[in-house]
Amino acid sequence: AAETSAAPDTTAPVLPPSINQAFLSVRSSTGQGENIVYRPMILSNAQIGFINDRINLRKSRELFLATAVTDDVFPVDWDLAEELDISLSDLETAPVQGAIFEELPASAGDSKNYTKWSREFVDWIYRNQALELMQSKLFKQISEPGETERDFRVRLQQNAREERDDAMDKLRKKYSSRINTLEEKVRRSEQTVRGREDQAKQHKMQTAISVGTTLLGSFLGSSPVSASTLGRATTAARGAGRVLKGQEDAKRAAETLEVHRQQLQDLEEEFKRETELLSASMDPMTEELEQYTVKPLKKDILLKMFSLTWVPYRRTAAGIAEPAWK
Repeated sequence: AAETSAAPDTTAPVLPPSINQAFLSVRSSTGQGENIVYRPMILSNAQIGFINDRINLRKSRELFLATAVTDDVFPVDWDLAEELDISLSDLETAPVQGAIFEELPASAGDSKNYTKWSREFVDWIYRNQALELMQSKLFKQISEPGETERDFRVRLQQNAREERDDAMDKLRKKYSSRINTLEEKVRRSEQTVRGREDQAKQHKMQTAISVGTTLLGSFLGSSPVSASTLGRATTAARGAGRVLKGQEDAKRAAETLEVHRQQLQDLEEEFKRETELLSASMDPMTEELEQYTVKPLKKDILLKMFSLTWVPYRRTAAGIAEPAWK
């Protein structure tokens, strides 16, 4: 707070009846008029409506602003105003006994100025006052006025569970048919491999028996190699060819099985990654929230009070003026 520089007076200035004048009450614990100095300020009280049909918002805010009044080119500057935590019941019609008054600037004694200043005040509210909310683009939700970021995220988390479950169901449906198809391919490939392996074993066994019988007949027979013996040898050779082909078929079937198994594994890993990404992307505790601003319309700004108000300060032993209304 600044030191009191203007010469004080012990009586309030006489003002035209058209100028509203009030006195901000002194806190009882500070005593009566002892060392109390009244400073002239412009005090305004407005009710600001914040209405937005898009988000079904209907909120209002009560605002008390006090700013100094001077004889400068611009006597009142609302950018320098201080918001006061008071109510209309804190205003009185008379000062405390024994108080002194700072000099009243000449501009504050002209009633025409108050009409102009009040319009400037409404314009200032329109330009500078706004309701700052938080917006979740992911869940298409906007915070409530006064709701903290933590409370908003907790509320989003409750709403997110159902949406996340729905998204997970859609993701599972997207992958289920592909996974089922590959599982069926793996199952059939496994059956083919077993069939090819069994077939190759049978051909190998039959060929071994045929070759053994042919060789045994050749060694034990007393006559030269007969046509029947040659036929059995030819059949045995063909059997050996079938064994080789069966082994190749079994190998190819095993390779196909491995391809299908790898495709299934890759698809399952892809599904797992997408599930993790979906879960992370739908976490309201980590989502970057955006600012959603609601500004008032001029028609929703109600000026409830606008007056010259004497604001009390207490002068300390060091000559410093401290607020006496807090």
